[in-house]
Amino acid sequence: MNKNAGYTFSRRSALASAAAALAFGNLAARRTAAEKQPAATQPTKPLSVRECYCPAHFGNSYEAMGPREMAAYLAEIKAFGFNRYGDWITTTDVCDPYASDATWDLAKEQLDRKKRAFRAAQDLGLKLNLIVTPNHVYLDQLRPHYAAEKGQRVFGQLVCPSHAEARKVILNNFRRWFDDLADAGLRLDAFTAFAYDYGGCNCQRCRPWILTFARLMKEIHELARRRHPDIQPWFCSWWWTPQEHEQFNDWAAREAPSWLRGMTMHIEYGQTRPKDITVPAGCQKLAFVHIGYGDQRGCEVYGRQGAVSAPRRIEQTVANLRGLGFEGFQAYSEGVFDDVNKALLGGLGSGRFAGPDAVLADYARRYFGADEQKAARWAAWLATWGDHSRVVFPAAAEELARLGEGVQADWRLEHWQVRLELERLDRLIGKPGPKDWTNEKLALADQWQAAQERLYRRVYRLGPVRHVLNPRFMPPPWHDSWRKARSAAAGEGKTLLPQQ
Repeated sequence: MNKNAGYTFSRRSALASAAAALAFGNLAARRTAAEKQPAATQPTKPLSVRECYCPAHFGNSYEAMGPREMAAYLAEIKAFGFNRYGDWITTTDVCDPYASDATWDLAKEQLDRKKRAFRAAQDLGLKLNLIVTPNHVYLDQLRPHYAAEKGQRVFGQLVCPSHAEARKVILNNFRRWFDDLADAGLRLDAFTAFAYDYGGCNCQRCRPWILTFARLMKEIHELARRRHPDIQPWFCSWWWTPQEHEQFNDWAAREAPSWLRGMTMHIEYGQTRPKDITVPAGCQKLAFVHIGYGDQRGCEVYGRQGAVSAPRRIEQTVANLRGLGFEGFQAYSEGVFDDVNKALLGGLGSGRFAGPDAVLADYARRYFGADEQKAARWAAWLATWGDHSRVVFPAAAEELARLGEGVQADWRLEHWQVRLELERLDRLIGKPGPKDWTNEKLALADQWQAAQERLYRRVYRLGPVRHVLNPRFMPPPWHDSWRKARSAAAGEGKTLLPQQ
């Protein structure tokens, strides 16, 4: 094992790091006041599995945070009501850190930070879940002769697990990861395997893919148990078809009865419950809850326009999961922009709060130092952003200015201020056609892009953002028209504002 790729932690050092990091977000004074407030409770039994899945990748907040920042944020995640933490063992865009002769490359830094975050979570008492995409490998492990056959759902740095040489690469990666994590003092409670995004192979030998995937993960589970004897195998049904569920259930009954311990079931955008799907005997039902958008999906997804709030969607989702007999959920988070939604899902899923208004009021006391009256106003203001189209201007801006008086500025306040600014500019721009762009609207578009850049760099402190998290994907409705107007103007020799 390359020693540069590993890191050994002591409990004392990890706790010291977390303690030193409590200044993150200027929380110390506010937490004392907030904890004196009585929590609104309900008799409903908490959902037993309340995981926050925070993949540190693609340039998001979790990849950008330093270890002490991350430890402090994990303490807040626990306070919200979560009892498990998950991260993806990513190979995207990097070469094998165990084989690299570089002193300290990106892959080594990513892996080191992931282990530090897992250790901080473990020291906080959170259970650990490793998210895996089994046939997605490091860049320098790709070879043309054993490449996966790709398709609509099958993309990424993929190799064919039915090819003996490629399968050896896959299993060796997992062996090193499990050993490395164990050597760092980490005890994995589960892994959650994704068949797609990234994953899959459409070659004849791998069909049907879902069974090739299942058999591969069963072999990987045996590897994991060498160093993590109590680790449970979970799957996520992200992008699975009904036919694949049937194929997998038949296989499980024949070849692996009672093996799979959890199925995290995909909830589609805008919905509040998974589809009715049968799972194998002995397998608990969990929900994969996307918390990166409001009550309805829009271009705000993944924090492109700042903070998000989904009080009604999350309330209904938790109620549905209880009614359907689900054991819990895996919250899918791509950064700190969904902080309010974390509080909502953790607070409601843990049974600590009776409803979203109580969660939001507690959030305002905790982070904005609000008294009871102001906390209720904060709750009402935050709740309106469930549907951003219904936010009223200038009343919303005026109320935020009043609510923010005397609040020490940090990212939790600032990302709502920028969200408000982006929404205001978006409405002023409207949806002009390519020939309707006046100089005034061009100036507004430039202001919008400057505000978004400020959000990414000054508020969230991100670096290069990659893949689907990059703001060029899912832009505002006017963006395509704006680009066409710029292109037409360039063809006519006109000068417009700088391009994004």
